[in-house]
Amino acid sequence: MMECLGPGNLPPWEEVDRLAALQKYDILDTAPEIEFDSIAKIAAQVCDTPIAFISFLDERRQWFKSKIGFDIAETPREFSICNHAIRQTGVFIVPDIAADPRFGGNLATHDHPMPSFYAGAPLTTKGGLPLGMLCVLDRKARPSGLSKRQEEALTALADTVMTQLELKLATRIAADGEEFTRRLLASSDDCITVFDLQGRLRFMSQAGLRAMEVADFGSMEGLDWTSLWSSVATKDAAEAIEKAKAGGTGRFQAPCATATGRQKWWDVIVTSIMGRDGLPQGCLCVSRDMTEFRRTEQSLRESERRLRALVEAMPLSFTSPQIVWFSDTDGEFTYCSDVWYDYTGLRDGLGCKEWRSLIQPLHRERILELWAGSMRRGVPFEIEMPFRRASDGMHRWFIVRGEPLKNEQGKVEQWFGIALDIHERKQSEQALTESEERLQLALKAARMIAWEFNPQTGTTTRSENSLALLGVRPGTDKTFLTGLHPDDHQKVEAFLQRIQVSGSDSIECRYVMPSGAIRWLRARAERAGPDRIVGVTFDISEQKEAEEEIWRSANHDALTRLPNRNLFQRRLEAALTAAKQNGTCVSLLLIDLDDFKDINDTLGHDAGDALLQETARRLSAMVRSCDTVARIGGDEFAVLVIDPLKLENATRLGILIAEMLRQPFTYQKRSLVSRVSIGIAAFPDHDGTPAELVKDADIAMYQAKSQGRNRVITYSPEMRDVIEQRVSLGRGMREAIANDEIIPFYQPKVSLATGEIVGLEALARWRHPTKGLLTPGFFGAVFDDHEIAVSIGKLLTSKVAADVRQWIDQDLPFGRVALNLSAAEFSHSNLVDSMLRTFDWLKVPPTSFEVEVTETVLLGRNSDNVSSTLAQFRDNGIQIALDDFGTGYASLTHLKQFPVDHIKIDRSFVRDLEQDSDDEAIITAVISLGRSLQLQVTAEGVETHGQARRLRELGCDHAQGYLYAKPMAALNIPDLVKRWNAMLIKPRQARLDKLLSGQISLS
Repeated sequence: MMECLGPGNLPPWEEVDRLAALQKYDILDTAPEIEFDSIAKIAAQVCDTPIAFISFLDERRQWFKSKIGFDIAETPREFSICNHAIRQTGVFIVPDIAADPRFGGNLATHDHPMPSFYAGAPLTTKGGLPLGMLCVLDRKARPSGLSKRQEEALTALADTVMTQLELKLATRIAADGEEFTRRLLASSDDCITVFDLQGRLRFMSQAGLRAMEVADFGSMEGLDWTSLWSSVATKDAAEAIEKAKAGGTGRFQAPCATATGRQKWWDVIVTSIMGRDGLPQGCLCVSRDMTEFRRTEQSLRESERRLRALVEAMPLSFTSPQIVWFSDTDGEFTYCSDVWYDYTGLRDGLGCKEWRSLIQPLHRERILELWAGSMRRGVPFEIEMPFRRASDGMHRWFIVRGEPLKNEQGKVEQWFGIALDIHERKQSEQALTESEERLQLALKAARMIAWEFNPQTGTTTRSENSLALLGVRPGTDKTFLTGLHPDDHQKVEAFLQRIQVSGSDSIECRYVMPSGAIRWLRARAERAGPDRIVGVTFDISEQKEAEEEIWRSANHDALTRLPNRNLFQRRLEAALTAAKQNGTCVSLLLIDLDDFKDINDTLGHDAGDALLQETARRLSAMVRSCDTVARIGGDEFAVLVIDPLKLENATRLGILIAEMLRQPFTYQKRSLVSRVSIGIAAFPDHDGTPAELVKDADIAMYQAKSQGRNRVITYSPEMRDVIEQRVSLGRGMREAIANDEIIPFYQPKVSLATGEIVGLEALARWRHPTKGLLTPGFFGAVFDDHEIAVSIGKLLTSKVAADVRQWIDQDLPFGRVALNLSAAEFSHSNLVDSMLRTFDWLKVPPTSFEVEVTETVLLGRNSDNVSSTLAQFRDNGIQIALDDFGTGYASLTHLKQFPVDHIKIDRSFVRDLEQDSDDEAIITAVISLGRSLQLQVTAEGVETHGQARRLRELGCDHAQGYLYAKPMAALNIPDLVKRWNAMLIKPRQARLDKLLSGQISLS
């Protein structure tokens, strides 16, 4: 149940954080998805409500991702109960919305009928931010709220919604990461290669293949790195490789011939590829083609001795400074070209002496050590230095090359050199290094295995992380299918064949780990040559487990773990299809627990849940593994029986099931007994489509209930005729309501003491366009339909109120008008308010009316609601009459329990009053009881003179029947009352005696 959240009910989170989290999941305004719809359906089924939805609240609105029982897409947030509920923790329950001062005021703001009951579980992130609600609603109030199990189930389903959101978010992030890696590799013009720790080539990017002028990677795969750099003294390359193997980064420059024989120079950065265990797994080499740069450099060396004479005459670009310098043997500049002064802003002469101060302090000490060392060795050198630029104070990188100028004895006399701006190149190298780091992180985060398969030899080469993910050592072997689940071997072989044909494909399969655990994998691959297939593999076990759990939740009942209606429907369709193809049978048993609601109401929902679980257990134990037991409704089960059992076998099975379920079981030291009504239908004996076969079994179950329940009925076509007649009648009545064909007729009620008309009873009549005026004897069955009964009640109430308004305007003394209320009308909590609004709209006082109810209404399941409703009528001046008194089972109890003003003796006791002494004794007792309780007593069905006289002698207050007047239209009432009053004037007693003896009729 809901818990408050501290002072002022302030939530422990900020709205801006909650909205940011909601935006991250990108769920708003998305299309309906079966995963969420299934969860909403399960919530409605578990909580036994007609309405359920999954909603998310943004800044101004409540948006419905999934909805059951209504079609509104969104509502303003300020009118939403969920806007309040997300500020609480746990399941938030409003037993009666109309009675709750926090939400009752919202009823007038909606065009649609509002529900009366609300329960919602918050959809909360792991960080505690509520994004929305999983809610169930009922159109009637629920004072007892939800059971503990229902609250737990609603909370679990809300967690399932968040699991689905997290799954979708994780899937999107993984896809973005994979796309980023692909684009990263495709966007680089550098040659990116991967070597294993043995120095064998395992991967080369497409840009590298183009640069090396190689058609496919197969011709280079496994090539030793020394084969690439054999044309150079491999000391630098070897050192770089060893650094990378040790977990560091190395760099070297070396030539390498392409496949066509062209010689190219490369600037190579080698870095370690680290495994999940923190140990190096291989080497990643990023090589940049510097052939042109080397060629330029060589040309520069060849012209160094001629450069000094030309330097002053050759203009140089300031945007890419190239500085010529000379120095003495101690490394002090003796000459710098003009570009140096333009760049540094120093004066001529001073710029040669203070050049060290222009080096970036972070690198100054290291660079000066390299400079001094080069001067001592007397060999050519290259040093990269960052110099400060005068125009903006920015440090730009230069490569400073120096060449010793020796005399004839070979002694260094001075140094000549050039400084080139390489700032853009340094930035590119930095970007490349960062890119390499991101690539390594992406590969690790994706938990991705790279592999290559040779369909000609059957050999497979896997990346270094295959051991951590699959328990398989990296390297090359012939175990591609080893470890795959036996049932997936054929599927994987077909996957490889499709790649050979179409060039690429993907697959999901199972993998058996060395420990015996089964993991789900997804593989994607493409053909890289006639004998080379390159692919990657991901572990999707968690995704599969989530999908499996969602499937189970969507297809099984949470309480009993039986298949639900959706799964049962699919199995029924499959069984009928197979039966038609094979000429076999399918039997269907629909089982409904009799009086299940009484157990919930008397013992609580926990007892009801225990009964449902025990019923599921017993049913499952009575069928074969090829048959299906499902829970398809609140207290409704279905059993699907297939060949070789036929209809007669299914009937015997139904009898056995009824007997088995009648056996008591103990719950909390109380013995519970379950009785069931079972309807049976079968193919080919009955219909052959799923919908019609279910309808056949449902009709048979309806017959079992109508015949007294606790029985097994097999379907016959005659049953459908009865149902179709009832449906046809209901359809006709709906049309009659729409066409305004339902009208009230009135029968007067006469005082046996004064002879005055003391009231009228309003009776429903159907003015049928072809059959004329019809009474409830023809259409009374439609009152079993709550929707129709309520519609007729509202229509008659408004018409009767309009007639009463006219009679009041005519100053007509008509007494009270009685309105008959059906059991269905009492199921609506706003019955009294609706009727009072009608009276107020037509300006008629409530004291002009009374309502008549039968013991059937009082004996109904919602007797508590009936009692409170009758009390409201009484409080507003509307009297209560108990109709057909004496025909029920607990009349005396009802007179004590319910606020009754008036009892009406049933016509069955009046009919034989003159001949049957027992009937007279019953009537005498009822009249005596009425006097004792100060209740009015009216006798119905008075049709003879003798009945009227005897009722008067026994002291009955009022009489009603054909002896005085038949029911008549409203337009005849004024004339009737006026004639009647005229007859009562003179001589009063004589006319009264004639009237009461039946010699004068009101008609």
